[in-house]
Amino acid sequence: VQILNKVELKNTANGKTMTYTIVSDTEANFKEGKISINTPIAKGLLGKKVGEVATIKVPNGTISLEILNISM
Repeated sequence: VQILNKVELKNTANGKTMTYTIVSDTEANFKEGKISINTPIAKGLLGKKVGEVATIKVPNGTISLEILNISM
């Protein structure tokens, strides 16, 4: 995972899937699924590969996200 990648994730706690594109601060738009490279989720995903689980500390605790797919 790196900047400008579209990442499909699965929350391992509740099974929900989500897709985010990691972008710069100026392009970030949560409604469009674009998250800033400086968010805790994006930082926790950087360098990970498909099949890996990222455990990420967020303001309300810790979440584990499995990487299902990475695309440009």
